[in-house]
Amino acid sequence: MKSNLLYYAMFLIILCIPFKGDEHEIRWLWADLPWIPLTLVFAALMCIALYLYKKESIKNAY
Repeated sequence: MKSNLLYYAMFLIILCIPFKGDEHEIRWLWADLPWIPLTLVFAALMCIALYLYKKESIKNAY
């Protein structure tokens, strides 16, 4: 069963780990703002939970 919720969750998790860098160093983009990746991970977990809930409710309906 395909679901856009899983794709959205994967996109949010990928957004948590972006980095910027040049030839001398690599710095994490969210180094000074830790609440942004925490919010993104929480939203991704909510998407996954909603997907699992919908999957279970469809399975129990039959």
